[in-house]
Amino acid sequence: MLKMLKKAVDIGCSGIMVSNHGGRQLDGSRSPFDQLAEIVDAVGDKIDVICEGGFQRGTHMLKALSIGAKACSGGRLYLYALAAAGQAGVERALGQYKAELERDMKLMGCKKISDLNRNNLRFRKV
Repeated sequence: MLKMLKKAVDIGCSGIMVSNHGGRQLDGSRSPFDQLAEIVDAVGDKIDVICEGGFQRGTHMLKALSIGAKACSGGRLYLYALAAAGQAGVERALGQYKAELERDMKLMGCKKISDLNRNNLRFRKV
């Protein structure tokens, strides 16, 4: 994996997407979130890392951003809301994510996304 990241930097990529697509086929592999710190550390500030890990809560996004992802992609997060209630459902779902992010950032003492860092997290020893 680290060779591919170096290659992405070397050929001038401006960012990479870390995704769990193919999750059914790769059931025994590490999740994107479990590899995120390694990936962010490997590319440093040379390219942006976007994490798409099947986020279901704003706190999931908050953790990814704290580890160093520059952005998070919700994948299908809006589709269920769209199917259930159309545009109003999507607006409500996105509003809930935003409210959860803002609330939890306040609880962490962070006023803006750039305040997030790994010191905000507690990692379990495996």
